[in-house]
Amino acid sequence: MEKTKRFIINRDGIGFFKSVLESYEDIGIFSVLDGSQGVIEVLYSGFFEHDLYMIIKDMANYGVEFNEVIHV
Repeated sequence: MEKTKRFIINRDGIGFFKSVLESYEDIGIFSVLDGSQGVIEVLYSGFFEHDLYMIIKDMANYGVEFNEVIHV
């Protein structure tokens, strides 16, 4: 089952996060929706949800903060 999450991250962390995510093959597909605002979207398999969140959590160690965009 594919899932999609949107996040706002600090703009200077976008390229770094993309590089890290791509280094983990098959975890997710990354898109920048609004680079000026730092809005990104990650499409991923529910099977890899834990792995994705561990990567996101680890990004804080490198100064990349994530705020999930919740749609109402």
